Amino acid sequence: MANVKLNRKALLDKFQAEILIDRGEKITQQDLLDKCIEFCHEHFDSFISSKISQPKLTKATVNRILENAVDCELHALDKTDDELIYGL
Repeated sequence: MANVKLNRKALLDKFQAEILIDRGEKITQQDLLDKCIEFCHEHFDSFISSKISQPKLTKATVNRILENAVDCELHALDKTDDELIYGL
């Protein structure tokens, strides 16, 4: 089992306690996190649009990327990108 560092551990503790008080059901923090992950997965579009801020792609950023792009010819047509980059 992997260990995960939580920045909002106190909120998780409070949520766990609220479920116990409201439902009279004790749920482990592992089960609670599993349920939260499942819920977010099932409501992915809603979760992403409301909770994850996406950086704005400005024209200046696009221009900077294009100015720094390098057009190189391929030297090893028989190898995949992974083979070339990682030596696989």
